[in-house]
Amino acid sequence: MKLIKYLFWVLLLLGSLVFLVQLNELNQFEGNILTIKIPYLLDIPGYENGFNVWLVLVMVLTVGVIIGFILGFFQIISQKKEIYSLKLRFWQVRVELDGLRNHSLEDDIEILDETSDDSI
Repeated sequence: MKLIKYLFWVLLLLGSLVFLVQLNELNQFEGNILTIKIPYLLDIPGYENGFNVWLVLVMVLTVGVIIGFILGFFQIISQKKEIYSLKLRFWQVRVELDGLRNHSLEDDIEILDETSDDSI
């Protein structure tokens, strides 16, 4: 089953790559490939004219995946912490319950079993 899942993801990535290459070929204006200029990244040598559209899409997707992994990591850590605190509380309650089970009952209770001849 895992093999089928991995095969599916590889095919999806290859399909995305084909889509991006065709997107790059279609986005031409008078024979020039369209570019996107990103602020603060124009100082990189060779990219003064901007980035290709497909390259910007890949960069945005990569940044989104990385941010998703970081958020998921913090979510998992917070859930593990909550599980640990609940296990600790469960252990404390179990110790308290075991202590109450082993506690002897007080003998102050008097059971009277008196019957009178009139009640029979």
